[in-house]
Amino acid sequence: MMNRGIALGVFAAVELSALLPLRALGAPQDEPPLDGQQASDDRRSQAIARYRKGRALYAERAWGAALAEFLASRQLHPMWAATSSAALCLKQLGRHDEALDMFEALLRDFGAELPVGAREVAQGEVVALRGLVGTIELEGAELGAGITIDGQSRGEFPALAPLRVSAGSHLVRLAKEGFEPFERRVEVAGGQTARVAVRLRALVRSGRLRVAERGGKTLDVVVDGSVVGKTPWEGRIAAGDHVVLLRGDGDLGTLPVPVSIELDRTTPLTLEAEELAAALRVKPEPMNASVAIDGVTVGRGLWEGRLRAGAHRVEVAAPGFAPEARRIDVARGERQILRVRLERDETSPFWRKSARPARYVVELGNTLLLVPTLGGDLAAQCARDCRQGLGVGAGAAIHAGYELGAGLGFGVTIGYIAATQTTAGRRTSLLPVGLPASPGTADDQLALRGATAGAWVGLTVGERFPLHLRLGAGALLGTVLDTRTGEFEASDERVYRLRPALEQHDAAFFQVTPEVRAGFPLGRGVQLTAGVAVPVLFSLWQPRWVATHQVRAGGDGFGTFGDDTLVGAVVVALAPGIGARFDF
Repeated sequence: MMNRGIALGVFAAVELSALLPLRALGAPQDEPPLDGQQASDDRRSQAIARYRKGRALYAERAWGAALAEFLASRQLHPMWAATSSAALCLKQLGRHDEALDMFEALLRDFGAELPVGAREVAQGEVVALRGLVGTIELEGAELGAGITIDGQSRGEFPALAPLRVSAGSHLVRLAKEGFEPFERRVEVAGGQTARVAVRLRALVRSGRLRVAERGGKTLDVVVDGSVVGKTPWEGRIAAGDHVVLLRGDGDLGTLPVPVSIELDRTTPLTLEAEELAAALRVKPEPMNASVAIDGVTVGRGLWEGRLRAGAHRVEVAAPGFAPEARRIDVARGERQILRVRLERDETSPFWRKSARPARYVVELGNTLLLVPTLGGDLAAQCARDCRQGLGVGAGAAIHAGYELGAGLGFGVTIGYIAATQTTAGRRTSLLPVGLPASPGTADDQLALRGATAGAWVGLTVGERFPLHLRLGAGALLGTVLDTRTGEFEASDERVYRLRPALEQHDAAFFQVTPEVRAGFPLGRGVQLTAGVAVPVLFSLWQPRWVATHQVRAGGDGFGTFGDDTLVGAVVVALAPGIGARFDF
């Protein structure tokens, strides 16, 4: 296959740099080849002049101006050199759908006449551009509704051919007499079809518009960018402000004019067609910006139309951006492209962070519970060779509530926790009945279990990765279980092992839990959360070992322990964990 850069040269315009001499195309001297029947000398000369001017502009990388010259050359006399050059300009301008149409026209109209290498490259461009072009498929519209995409009329519904557009954002508009216009911005991916469900609502508040051309000529009537009929025309449209223009063959038409339609009244409008020998394409950024030509707002987003040759004022505005006005001069026969990029206005209220909508929230969480100490007399007596392990457990909770738009929330919590801690080698005494105290060491395994219930208040800050701050308060109702063993010396100096002795007591705590969690959005209304809480438990009463509880005391019979407290007045824990949050 021919090298791509060389083959593009065969098109008489290299995509990035030098142009191939015209004589390489088989043209006599510096003239491009003319196809079909011989044109008149005048039109032939004009076509050649336009083509040469386009080549010079292309060499200067003035794609828009070059395109205008190549299209003018094609209109004077069709030839494959101008067609291929126009296709390349459209591609450089990012108008991939139009470039694809032009390359297809090149192969369809001049395929048999193209050099083999040029034909292969054109076919390759078609394949590549189809990956950059998508289609819009409309469903459910009223029959005969006019279709406008980015301000350009694309026929009536149903469309007779695929509505091809360059990948990106596009403004789709459908209008029909007696119905409110339908308008929607659509994102289209390359090689994909974007389907748009259209519903036109019948007009409720409307008036009538009567349009005529002063000289009686028949032209298309365009209302708000949509062709609604031909002059003379009368129809029903929504009450309010509209923009009307007439469009005929060639350069015949009128400039856009504003018109106000009154409720239940007929508004007459007579326009006079004239030659509009210049063309302008305005491409604003952002895409939803309004465009005004000579004080008349002609639409939002991309606008293209014909104007009188001469000076014009273009105004572009969008919420949150500083408006911009440009004065341009468009020469007769010129097609100018104007790109206007608005600067963001940081002082505009538009950029003030709007409050999030209020919502219901539910969060499910699991935690690892780490307890430095359960406290009480058992912990206080653990000294010297005594060993107290870190309390370990787990917890689970459900938080449900309501969050206001400012991020402030409140709700309720229910949950369950369980933690165990072991104290080994604690020096203590066993009191045999009727005998002196037996010294020894005790091992205690404490288990705290219980259900929690309470309320919470919280604050959410941030958008991309929200931070959730929460303070909970409530009650923990459960039990404390002490499983005690140990080694003691009997009155005969023999050491014996204490069999496991168990005591379980009811426990109640007032609980305060500050918590911080980070959210990681997984999808609409769903977050994975991770963070840490610090439960602080205040004992409503301190469970104690029962002093009358008798245990086997080896050869000394039975004995008892003192009434030591099993947990402290305050218990502090650390609870790292993960969870899932759902917003409704």
